[in-house]
Amino acid sequence: MYTKHINLKKRGGMIAFLKKHSRYNTMNSWNQSTSYTNNIKLHNVDKPDDIDSDIWWDILWVSQWQEKLSDLLEEFGEKYNFQWQTGINGKSGGYVVLYQGGIEPSGYESYCTHCGQKNYQSVPEDQDGICGRCDAKTRVNFKQIHMQVFTFPGKSVDDHEDFENWTLKKIRDRVELVQEFDQLCDSIVDAYISTCRNYRIAEEQILVPKTIKVLEPLSGGI
Repeated sequence: MYTKHINLKKRGGMIAFLKKHSRYNTMNSWNQSTSYTNNIKLHNVDKPDDIDSDIWWDILWVSQWQEKLSDLLEEFGEKYNFQWQTGINGKSGGYVVLYQGGIEPSGYESYCTHCGQKNYQSVPEDQDGICGRCDAKTRVNFKQIHMQVFTFPGKSVDDHEDFENWTLKKIRDRVELVQEFDQLCDSIVDAYISTCRNYRIAEEQILVPKTIKVLEPLSGGI
């Protein structure tokens, strides 16, 4: 649907592909920074006849589908060591957008194996690591430097670029990147269709913890 065959030996054809590719805001319209995009709104995707219309629209908001979508976006970032990333933008979340970013040390030194809380302090070798959240003595040091992903949401990608001064290799590399991006968008649509075909929506009740205020007697009180 989105992936197009491009002759990687034809400079003119590659430049035309990049210039004509759909673009969207990296943040908001007032930011005036854009990047490569694909519109994945459901009304722009041909619904297979064997999929019920209610399922087609309702699965979009189920948390398990949102998790699957996040996994696909993250896999793309991992492939490029997060120098290139993808995210969702638009009022209704209908655009997949290509972003620049990277990874850097987070500053966290330890974490709790019980609740997952991270801490900026390391645990001394001769002491038990007490978690600041759950008070369990299960805080341990990271074995490797903990890294975090960062994104440049307001940075444009090839905005108003004419590519005329780019080398053939640089143009080809960019085309291959954008083709990978287009393939990701095809994978998202394929995964959504597969989910609609293989799952139905059911309701289940979950217990949500709630913090309340109670009275505790003072020592020596009534």
